[in-house]
Amino acid sequence: MRRTQMDTPAPTCVAWHPPPDGCVKINFDGATFKDINKAGLGIVIRDGFGQVMASLSEQIQLPYSSDLVEAMAAAKAIYFAAELGFSSYVLEGDSELIIKALKKEEDSLAPFGHILAAAKTSTDVSCISFSHIRRLGNSVAHNLAKHARHVAGLKVWME
Repeated sequence: MRRTQMDTPAPTCVAWHPPPDGCVKINFDGATFKDINKAGLGIVIRDGFGQVMASLSEQIQLPYSSDLVEAMAAAKAIYFAAELGFSSYVLEGDSELIIKALKKEEDSLAPFGHILAAAKTSTDVSCISFSHIRRLGNSVAHNLAKHARHVAGLKVWME
């Protein structure tokens, strides 16, 4: 059977969208490097125009699950924002499981729940929201997480 253009599903456009006025957007991601028993965390903070204000790559010991790596990246993003004095932001990542856990009022009972709970309660935030985006729209944070393979410890870039 011959496929026509009408049979082919339209590609989904996934792109980064700016945060609401008065907020920044913080994208996070994790990557695993099983061959060297390490993982990478990637974080990028951008203003409403998409300009990078700060970014981070960190290499850590490989935890026992990729969900734990994502949770650690989310927590690191919250701590990083607090260190830089941001109190109004959208935290966005491509792990639907982690974003759902962050959105819940009650603490998650998942193995990573305590990491998210500690991060959420440790900072003084005036406005925070959580957003899920597909991997394609989270490519800067993903590339920073992959770059951590080449970082000894932590590397931070500021505007």
